[in-house]
Amino acid sequence: MGTNQRRNSHLKDDQIKQLEDLLMAQKEDLLNKISDQTQYALDPNEQKEQVDAANNNREKEQEARLLSRQGFLVKKISKTLLDIKTGEYGLCKECDADIPFERLMARPVADMCITCKEDSEMSEKSKLYKKVSKSLGKTAQEYGRL
Repeated sequence: MGTNQRRNSHLKDDQIKQLEDLLMAQKEDLLNKISDQTQYALDPNEQKEQVDAANNNREKEQEARLLSRQGFLVKKISKTLLDIKTGEYGLCKECDADIPFERLMARPVADMCITCKEDSEMSEKSKLYKKVSKSLGKTAQEYGRL
């Protein structure tokens, strides 16, 4: 893979290899954790009392949320690995700017530059701020919550 052929030529080949290795290790670690969590789930027949059952249900809900987050991250890592193969890795999906190596080391699945990510988060916060509560019929701003 020559540096002139890649769109993400701001990244050196050894930097891309370092990031790819990091992503592969993270993916393997997550898949092992997911496997362990599903393998060692509690058997409902082992519950002795209602309190045990309630605690078990709460733990199962937390495990399900964690598994969902981990599954989402595995998908994001897989997409990032594909972006490495196509030479798109390290380019902002919004403005096509170079994402610095330092940012990618801190967050290897980053697909936006800092400026676009901050704009995206501000937009999300703004939408939340303007969202009308179904029960109160007011925005968070009107309600004085945010």
